Amino acid sequence: TDPVKYFSVKYSMPEWIVNLWLPVYGTERTETLLMGLLKIHPVSLRFCLELSETDREDLKKKIEATGVHLSAHKELPYVYLAENLENVSELPGFAEGKFTVQDASSALAVKAAKIKPGDFVMDLCAAPGGKTILAAEYTKEAGHVLSRDVSEYKTALILENLERMHRTNVKVEVHDATVYDAEREASADVVLMDVPCSGLGVMGKKRDIKYRVTPEGLKSIHELQRQIVEAGWRYVKPGGVLLYSTCTINREENQNMAAWITEKFPFVLEEERQLLPGTDETDGFYFARLRRRT
Repeated sequence: TDPVKYFSVKYSMPEWIVNLWLPVYGTERTETLLMGLLKIHPVSLRFCLELSETDREDLKKKIEATGVHLSAHKELPYVYLAENLENVSELPGFAEGKFTVQDASSALAVKAAKIKPGDFVMDLCAAPGGKTILAAEYTKEAGHVLSRDVSEYKTALILENLERMHRTNVKVEVHDATVYDAEREASADVVLMDVPCSGLGVMGKKRDIKYRVTPEGLKSIHELQRQIVEAGWRYVKPGGVLLYSTCTINREENQNMAAWITEKFPFVLEEERQLLPGTDETDGFYFARLRRRT
Protein backbone atom coordinates (compact mmCIF):
# COMPACT_ATOMS: atom_id res chain seq x y z
CA THR A 1 0.00 0.00 0.00
CA ASP A 2 3.02 2.31 0.44
CA PRO A 3 5.25 2.09 -2.69
CA VAL A 4 8.03 4.20 -1.13
CA LYS A 5 8.42 1.90 1.88
CA TYR A 6 7.92 -1.20 -0.29
CA PHE A 7 10.64 -0.23 -2.78
CA SER A 8 12.94 0.92 0.03
CA VAL A 9 12.80 -2.45 1.77
CA LYS A 10 12.68 -4.69 -1.29
CA TYR A 11 15.59 -3.00 -3.09
CA SER A 12 17.61 -1.79 -0.06
CA MET A 13 17.31 1.87 -1.03
CA PRO A 14 16.85 4.81 1.37
CA GLU A 15 13.33 6.20 1.21
CA TRP A 16 14.45 9.72 0.34
CA ILE A 17 16.15 8.42 -2.84
CA VAL A 18 13.02 6.45 -3.83
CA ASN A 19 11.09 9.70 -3.29
CA LEU A 20 13.44 11.47 -5.75
CA TRP A 21 12.59 9.04 -8.53
CA LEU A 22 8.95 8.01 -8.11
CA PRO A 23 7.44 11.39 -9.11
CA VAL A 24 9.75 11.60 -12.15
CA TYR A 25 9.68 8.04 -13.49
CA GLY A 26 6.49 6.55 -12.06
CA THR A 27 6.12 3.17 -10.35
CA GLU A 28 7.11 0.81 -13.18
CA ARG A 29 10.23 2.65 -14.40
CA THR A 30 11.38 3.31 -10.84
CA GLU A 31 11.19 -0.40 -10.06
CA THR A 32 13.12 -1.24 -13.26
CA LEU A 33 15.77 1.29 -12.22
CA LEU A 34 16.02 -0.14 -8.69
CA MET A 35 16.30 -3.69 -10.05
CA GLY A 36 18.99 -2.51 -12.49
CA LEU A 37 21.06 -1.05 -9.66
CA LEU A 38 20.99 -4.34 -7.73
CA LYS A 39 22.20 -6.48 -10.64
CA ILE A 40 25.85 -7.45 -11.02
CA HIS A 41 27.20 -5.01 -13.58
CA PRO A 42 29.50 -6.26 -16.35
CA VAL A 43 32.69 -4.31 -17.00
CA SER A 44 32.58 -2.07 -20.10
CA LEU A 45 35.54 -2.35 -22.46
CA ARG A 46 35.81 0.50 -24.95
CA PHE A 47 37.89 -0.53 -27.97
CA CYS A 48 40.12 2.06 -29.63
CA LEU A 49 38.35 3.88 -32.49
CA GLU A 50 41.36 3.35 -34.72
CA LEU A 51 40.76 -0.41 -34.80
CA SER A 52 38.99 -1.57 -37.93
CA GLU A 53 35.92 -3.77 -37.70
CA THR A 54 38.13 -6.77 -38.55
CA ASP A 55 40.66 -5.78 -35.86
CA ARG A 56 37.86 -5.46 -33.30
CA GLU A 57 36.52 -8.88 -34.18
CA ASP A 58 39.99 -10.45 -33.94
CA LEU A 59 40.60 -8.84 -30.55
CA LYS A 60 37.17 -9.93 -29.33
CA LYS A 61 37.98 -13.56 -30.23
CA LYS A 62 41.33 -13.40 -28.41
CA ILE A 63 39.69 -11.99 -25.28
CA GLU A 64 36.89 -14.56 -25.36
CA ALA A 65 39.49 -17.33 -25.68
CA THR A 66 40.52 -16.46 -22.10
CA GLY A 67 37.02 -17.36 -20.83
CA VAL A 68 35.56 -13.84 -20.81
CA HIS A 69 32.16 -13.40 -22.48
CA LEU A 70 31.79 -10.20 -24.53
CA SER A 71 28.54 -8.75 -25.86
CA ALA A 72 28.47 -5.60 -28.01
CA HIS A 73 26.63 -2.61 -26.58
CA LYS A 74 23.39 -1.96 -28.45
CA GLU A 75 24.34 1.60 -29.47
CA LEU A 76 28.14 1.60 -29.67
CA PRO A 77 29.83 -1.09 -31.79
CA TYR A 78 33.21 -0.38 -30.15
CA VAL A 79 31.97 -0.94 -26.56
CA TYR A 80 31.66 -4.48 -25.20
CA LEU A 81 30.11 -5.62 -21.93
CA ALA A 82 32.44 -8.18 -20.33
CA GLU A 83 31.24 -10.94 -18.04
CA ASN A 84 33.29 -13.56 -16.19
CA LEU A 85 36.17 -11.09 -16.11
CA GLU A 86 38.73 -11.26 -13.29
CA ASN A 87 41.71 -9.13 -14.30
CA VAL A 88 41.43 -6.55 -17.08
CA SER A 89 45.17 -5.88 -17.21
CA GLU A 90 45.91 -9.50 -18.18
CA LEU A 91 43.59 -9.49 -21.22
CA PRO A 92 45.10 -9.59 -24.74
CA GLY A 93 45.42 -6.07 -26.13
CA PHE A 94 45.26 -4.20 -22.81
CA ALA A 95 48.98 -3.52 -22.43
CA GLU A 96 49.17 -2.52 -26.11
CA GLY A 97 46.46 0.14 -25.64
CA LYS A 98 43.86 -1.48 -27.88
CA PHE A 99 41.07 -0.89 -25.36
CA THR A 100 40.34 0.79 -22.06
CA VAL A 101 37.77 0.40 -19.30
CA GLN A 102 35.04 3.00 -19.88
CA ASP A 103 31.32 2.73 -19.25
CA ALA A 104 29.15 3.05 -22.35
CA SER A 105 27.40 6.05 -20.76
CA SER A 106 30.65 8.00 -20.66
CA ALA A 107 31.43 7.04 -24.28
CA LEU A 108 27.92 8.09 -25.36
CA ALA A 109 28.42 11.49 -23.70
CA VAL A 110 31.68 12.13 -25.57
CA LYS A 111 30.09 11.00 -28.82
CA ALA A 112 27.22 13.46 -28.22
CA ALA A 113 29.74 16.34 -28.11
CA LYS A 114 30.32 15.76 -31.86
CA ILE A 115 34.08 16.32 -31.64
CA LYS A 116 35.71 16.66 -35.07
CA PRO A 117 39.26 16.05 -36.33
CA GLY A 118 41.32 19.17 -35.63
CA ASP A 119 39.20 20.40 -32.70
CA PHE A 120 40.68 21.79 -29.48
CA VAL A 121 38.95 20.14 -26.53
CA MET A 122 39.16 20.99 -22.81
CA ASP A 123 38.27 18.26 -20.29
CA LEU A 124 37.87 20.03 -16.95
CA CYS A 125 37.34 17.18 -14.44
CA ALA A 126 39.12 14.50 -16.39
CA ALA A 127 40.47 11.73 -14.09
CA PRO A 128 40.96 8.86 -14.70
CA GLY A 129 40.99 9.96 -18.36
CA GLY A 130 38.39 7.88 -20.22
CA LYS A 131 36.70 10.91 -21.81
CA THR A 132 40.03 12.59 -22.52
CA ILE A 133 41.32 9.55 -24.41
CA LEU A 134 38.14 9.14 -26.47
CA ALA A 135 38.11 12.88 -27.23
CA ALA A 136 41.74 12.63 -28.38
CA GLU A 137 40.80 9.76 -30.69
CA TYR A 138 38.01 11.87 -32.20
CA THR A 139 40.24 14.94 -32.73
CA LYS A 140 42.95 12.75 -34.29
CA GLU A 141 46.51 14.07 -34.40
CA ALA A 142 45.31 17.27 -36.09
CA GLY A 143 43.51 18.24 -32.88
CA HIS A 144 44.46 18.60 -29.24
CA VAL A 145 42.99 17.92 -25.80
CA LEU A 146 43.79 19.83 -22.60
CA SER A 147 43.02 17.47 -19.74
CA ARG A 148 42.75 18.84 -16.21
CA ASP A 149 41.95 17.75 -12.69
CA VAL A 150 42.31 19.11 -9.21
CA SER A 151 45.31 17.15 -7.84
CA GLU A 152 48.57 15.50 -8.88
CA TYR A 153 47.16 12.15 -7.77
CA LYS A 154 44.29 12.51 -10.26
CA THR A 155 46.43 13.78 -13.12
CA ALA A 156 48.83 10.85 -12.55
CA LEU A 157 45.90 8.50 -13.29
CA ILE A 158 45.23 10.35 -16.55
CA LEU A 159 48.91 10.23 -17.57
CA GLU A 160 49.11 6.50 -16.84
CA ASN A 161 46.14 5.76 -19.11
CA LEU A 162 47.35 8.12 -21.84
CA GLU A 163 50.73 6.39 -21.96
CA ARG A 164 49.17 2.93 -22.29
CA MET A 165 46.73 4.13 -24.98
CA HIS A 166 49.55 5.91 -26.91
CA ARG A 167 47.80 9.29 -27.05
CA THR A 168 50.30 12.05 -27.81
CA ASN A 169 47.86 14.87 -28.64
CA VAL A 170 46.94 15.53 -24.98
CA LYS A 171 48.36 17.95 -22.44
CA VAL A 172 47.65 17.22 -18.76
CA GLU A 173 47.53 19.93 -16.09
CA VAL A 174 46.67 20.20 -12.40
CA HIS A 175 43.91 22.82 -12.20
CA ASP A 176 40.91 23.46 -9.95
CA ALA A 177 37.86 23.64 -12.24
CA THR A 178 36.19 26.22 -9.96
CA VAL A 179 39.04 28.68 -10.67
CA TYR A 180 38.68 30.68 -13.90
CA ASP A 181 41.71 30.60 -16.24
CA ALA A 182 41.63 33.82 -18.29
CA GLU A 183 44.28 32.52 -20.73
CA ARG A 184 41.75 29.97 -22.03
CA GLU A 185 38.92 32.44 -22.64
CA ALA A 186 36.86 31.40 -25.71
CA SER A 187 39.59 29.02 -26.91
CA ALA A 188 37.89 25.59 -27.02
CA ASP A 189 35.73 24.07 -29.73
CA VAL A 190 34.38 21.66 -27.09
CA VAL A 191 34.49 21.77 -23.29
CA LEU A 192 33.79 18.50 -21.48
CA MET A 193 32.41 19.27 -18.03
CA ASP A 194 31.82 16.01 -16.15
CA VAL A 195 31.17 17.61 -12.79
CA PRO A 196 31.42 16.04 -9.30
CA CYS A 197 27.98 14.76 -8.34
CA SER A 198 25.99 12.67 -5.86
CA GLY A 199 26.87 9.49 -7.78
CA LEU A 200 23.37 8.00 -7.55
CA GLY A 201 23.77 6.52 -11.03
CA VAL A 202 26.75 4.33 -10.13
CA MET A 203 25.34 2.75 -6.98
CA GLY A 204 25.24 -0.55 -8.88
CA LYS A 205 29.07 -0.56 -8.84
CA LYS A 206 29.69 1.48 -5.68
CA ARG A 207 27.14 0.08 -3.25
CA ASP A 208 28.20 2.27 -0.32
CA ILE A 209 27.11 5.55 -1.97
CA LYS A 210 23.51 5.18 -0.79
CA TYR A 211 24.71 5.03 2.82
CA ARG A 212 26.97 8.10 2.51
CA VAL A 213 25.00 10.58 0.40
CA THR A 214 22.40 12.72 2.19
CA PRO A 215 19.78 15.27 1.10
CA GLU A 216 21.86 17.94 2.87
CA GLY A 217 24.99 16.85 1.02
CA LEU A 218 23.23 17.33 -2.32
CA LYS A 219 23.02 21.07 -1.66
CA SER A 220 26.79 21.49 -1.29
CA ILE A 221 27.41 19.32 -4.38
CA HIS A 222 24.96 21.46 -6.35
CA GLU A 223 26.80 24.61 -5.30
CA LEU A 224 30.13 23.11 -6.43
CA GLN A 225 28.59 22.22 -9.81
CA ARG A 226 27.46 25.82 -10.29
CA GLN A 227 30.91 27.12 -9.42
CA ILE A 228 32.49 24.87 -12.07
CA VAL A 229 29.95 25.98 -14.69
CA GLU A 230 30.45 29.66 -13.84
CA ALA A 231 34.23 29.33 -14.23
CA GLY A 232 34.25 26.97 -17.21
CA TRP A 233 31.57 28.12 -19.66
CA ARG A 234 33.76 30.99 -20.89
CA TYR A 235 36.34 28.60 -22.33
CA VAL A 236 33.85 27.67 -25.09
CA LYS A 237 34.27 29.54 -28.37
CA PRO A 238 31.20 31.29 -29.82
CA GLY A 239 29.49 28.52 -31.77
CA GLY A 240 31.30 25.87 -29.73
CA VAL A 241 29.93 23.12 -27.47
CA LEU A 242 29.67 22.70 -23.72
CA LEU A 243 29.05 19.04 -22.85
CA TYR A 244 27.75 18.96 -19.27
CA SER A 245 27.50 15.54 -17.64
CA THR A 246 27.07 13.69 -14.33
CA CYS A 247 26.92 10.08 -13.16
CA THR A 248 23.72 10.64 -11.21
CA ILE A 249 19.93 10.33 -11.50
CA ASN A 250 18.68 13.55 -9.96
CA ARG A 251 16.87 16.33 -11.84
CA GLU A 252 18.34 19.02 -9.60
CA GLU A 253 21.87 18.12 -10.73
CA ASN A 254 20.89 17.30 -14.31
CA GLN A 255 17.93 18.73 -16.26
CA ASN A 256 17.53 21.66 -13.86
CA MET A 257 21.23 22.50 -14.20
CA ALA A 258 21.00 22.47 -18.01
CA ALA A 259 18.01 24.82 -17.80
CA TRP A 260 19.94 27.09 -15.39
CA ILE A 261 22.89 27.23 -17.81
CA THR A 262 20.67 28.32 -20.72
CA GLU A 263 18.96 30.96 -18.54
CA LYS A 264 22.15 32.46 -17.10
CA PHE A 265 24.70 32.04 -19.91
CA PRO A 266 24.64 32.36 -23.74
CA PHE A 267 23.86 28.72 -24.51
CA VAL A 268 21.13 26.82 -26.34
CA LEU A 269 20.28 23.25 -25.32
CA GLU A 270 20.66 20.97 -28.37
CA GLU A 271 20.39 17.52 -26.80
CA GLU A 272 20.00 15.99 -23.35
CA ARG A 273 19.68 12.42 -22.20
CA GLN A 274 19.21 10.60 -18.90
CA LEU A 275 20.56 7.04 -19.09
CA LEU A 276 19.15 4.53 -16.61
CA PRO A 277 20.42 1.17 -15.33
CA GLY A 278 18.04 -1.61 -16.24
CA THR A 279 17.04 0.21 -19.44
CA ASP A 280 20.16 1.40 -21.27
CA GLU A 281 22.89 -1.18 -20.45
CA THR A 282 24.83 1.62 -18.74
CA ASP A 283 25.39 3.33 -15.42
CA GLY A 284 22.89 6.01 -14.46
CA PHE A 285 24.30 8.98 -16.36
CA TYR A 286 23.14 12.33 -17.71
CA PHE A 287 24.57 14.54 -20.43
CA ALA A 288 23.51 17.75 -22.16
CA ARG A 289 25.04 19.26 -25.29
CA LEU A 290 24.79 23.05 -25.16
CA ARG A 291 25.83 25.34 -28.03
CA ARG A 292 27.30 28.77 -27.26
CA ARG A 293 25.51 31.57 -29.08
CA THR A 294 27.93 34.49 -28.68
